[in-house]
Amino acid sequence: MADDVAVRELFDDARALAANGEWAKLVALVTSLHPADLAELVLELPEEERVALLDHLPTDVVADLFEYVEDDDLKELIRGVGVKDLPAVLEEVEDDVAADVIQQLEPEEQAETLAQMDRGEEVAELLQYGDESAGGIMSRGFVALNEGITVQQAIDYLRVLRPPADRAYYLYVVDDNRVLQGVVSIRDLLVSSPKTLLKEITQRDVHAVTTDADQEEAARILQKYNLLAVPVVDAEGRLEGVMTADDLIDVLQEEATEDMYRMVGLDEAETVLAPVWRSVRRRVPWLLVNLATAFFAALVVRPFEETIARAATLAVFMPVIAGHAGNTGTQAVTLVVRGIALGDVKLSDWLLVLRKELAFGVVHGILAGALTAVLALILSFNPWLGLVVFVALLLNVLIAGVMGAIIPLTIKRLGGDPAVASSIWLTTFTDVMGFLMLLGLGTVLIDRLAS
Repeated sequence: MADDVAVRELFDDARALAANGEWAKLVALVTSLHPADLAELVLELPEEERVALLDHLPTDVVADLFEYVEDDDLKELIRGVGVKDLPAVLEEVEDDVAADVIQQLEPEEQAETLAQMDRGEEVAELLQYGDESAGGIMSRGFVALNEGITVQQAIDYLRVLRPPADRAYYLYVVDDNRVLQGVVSIRDLLVSSPKTLLKEITQRDVHAVTTDADQEEAARILQKYNLLAVPVVDAEGRLEGVMTADDLIDVLQEEATEDMYRMVGLDEAETVLAPVWRSVRRRVPWLLVNLATAFFAALVVRPFEETIARAATLAVFMPVIAGHAGNTGTQAVTLVVRGIALGDVKLSDWLLVLRKELAFGVVHGILAGALTAVLALILSFNPWLGLVVFVALLLNVLIAGVMGAIIPLTIKRLGGDPAVASSIWLTTFTDVMGFLMLLGLGTVLIDRLAS
């Protein structure tokens, strides 16, 4: 907490220096910051001061900022740097980061920026892959050794290359055609005889993904096998790049946020501190859809006005029947969507999922229904009301569990994203069915309830 307070105080000092145009003092103050903190400060400054500060910072310091900026803020940072100076800055970052930045530019600006970069061709190769594919986020920062060289030659090569620490997680072994053969550890190099060929100490059980694989697949492999990096190969098995743990942790966070947001109809770019007009544009459409479905549920109630007039206590339990079943179904939706995202649940598992939710629904429905029936009996001293409430809640909980499993699996089967507003459709269904069963049963037994 003390560190956070110190950083905020430094931010205040930095903003004061920027407002007064004391750039030399400001640069001396902020260059000691971690790039993540400096990026936050830069984005907090008004645009004119942001541009001036970036113009005074060393190129390598500006380049580090792009490693720590969220996709939503990339355009702000690009505008601050300026397209003219962008090529020099991107020469200082990894190829995958440069590709992410260039994707934010207009087509003409992309071509111009790539043409001015020494590594333009390498970065351009990454742009051909999809944004969410392994090829699209892989890095070229890896160490590859030919299987035909000796341990001593490998060590001599590493001494000359002097790779950064974040590139030496694994030493990948390839053949003469650059086809991935496996990995060799630094330890094995140190303890093996200098004349030993790398092919003799290579670990062959390497887990790789292809360039067109979904980034979630790579993230699952890294998580399952507790790896620090996952190699990326082309269709012929040639080593093209590597996805490191920090990249894939970001992927997991983005996918989890995306699924969580989509379940309630939110855009994944939405934040709690976003401008009001942007939040209105992103959030209102789905809320209006939800409002329309709520009207549909209200229309279901209208034919039962006479029943409610004769047995007004039924109205007390309408939100209980609908709300509790909705919460039960939301649990099922969340579990199924997460299972699909992690690869634990496949479309072929639909019957197992359905059986499980039915079994859970029976047990939970009986317990919740009995408790609600007791409450109804206490309020009305009418056992028939308790029976109506019990049956309505039991059936609606069963339906909620079934629909909570079926909705995301059906959307997945149709080729859509199972997380997209599943909970909105579910709660609409449970509201409608809950009202129908409660009021329908009440209508059938109205003479018992009204007596």
